[in-house]
Amino acid sequence: MRTEELMLKTKCSPKIAVIGCGYVGLPLFIEFSKVLDDVVGFDVDQGRITALRGGVDCNSEFGDKILLNLTGRLESDVSELMDRDVYIITVPTPVNENNKPDLSCLLSATRLVGEVMKTGTCVVYESTVYPGCIREVCLPLLEQVSGLKVGSDFLLGFSPERINPGDKQHTLSTIVKVVSGIDEKSLVNISNLYKLIVRDVCLSSSIEVAEAAKLLENIQRDVNIALMNEIWSCLTRLDISTDEVLRVASTKWNFIKFHPGLVGGHCIAVDPYYLIEKAQEKGIVLPLVKQARVTNESIIFSLYRRILQILQFPYEGKRVLIKGLSFKPNVTDLRNSKVPALKILLEEVGVLVDVYDPLVSREQAKEAFNIDLSRIEEVSSVDYNLVVSPYDLSITTNP
Repeated sequence: MRTEELMLKTKCSPKIAVIGCGYVGLPLFIEFSKVLDDVVGFDVDQGRITALRGGVDCNSEFGDKILLNLTGRLESDVSELMDRDVYIITVPTPVNENNKPDLSCLLSATRLVGEVMKTGTCVVYESTVYPGCIREVCLPLLEQVSGLKVGSDFLLGFSPERINPGDKQHTLSTIVKVVSGIDEKSLVNISNLYKLIVRDVCLSSSIEVAEAAKLLENIQRDVNIALMNEIWSCLTRLDISTDEVLRVASTKWNFIKFHPGLVGGHCIAVDPYYLIEKAQEKGIVLPLVKQARVTNESIIFSLYRRILQILQFPYEGKRVLIKGLSFKPNVTDLRNSKVPALKILLEEVGVLVDVYDPLVSREQAKEAFNIDLSRIEEVSSVDYNLVVSPYDLSITTNP
């Protein structure tokens, strides 16, 4: 049986294809390329592949010294996906304009793998999904397109990504990797596979547990940040420094120090909606999870009102500098950044708004949001009424 053969091959040198070369897929491709002989990093974005081949990562996670010395192959040609032993799917799973899960990329990648996979293949999903999605949505599509049956013809599992953009300490090779499988053979296979590149693995009893655990990791942060945003809104009206309150409160040994801020990015601002959607299907209400999303989505208006309160009417001609365009400090990731919306709100009442972010390129800001980033010399030469940080909701005057 080919699935049994594959169990032995993961101890040798399986041929791997990583589907998607973004924040999640690229680190996987790089780490597997260090230890295996035949690794392909695939992305449908030809421009992305061309840039990576030239040593340029637009996400600024990896430099040219690493990218130009890879032993693996970066490809956008589907024919390069033939005859692979393992497919790892790492494509985006965002939400649409109604905050409903958008599985279009995931389903496209699943069809693609189904068309090229063979008997004995192992398929692993890393894309964040709601509990039951792999078993109920992806698996039937894989079987339909490939004509193969899970368990007897191929292995299947889920290993949720834990990439934290900009974090140089908790990298792929140093974290504990959660691993799950559709059956025991799949679990053993996938566990052995990831042990080649990570410090340790945590075995999950089912795919659904791993799916839910991934969502919980980010929902917990969302709820805690929502609490801090609500406290910030209260304390600012009471003319009490939130920073000072945090400093004092954090001297207690079991206090968990979260900061208020605009919540964006590809995980915290998205994942709760996946669990909310699944819960609604089953008639389950998640009031706290929902309210955390409402609080974090609306905090931009609280910040906007606070800025106007400090500027004082009339607002026309008064100037605000927003320091930071990405969704969090020290990264170039613009996904779900709330800064553009804040800028629009302020400009609608006549405020002059400049945005400064030394890590984000002017071309990137222009293409993504049609924002002309300020240069350092422009920032230094202007007397601003206010400087606003979207990362911790701090506001300073006349820097």
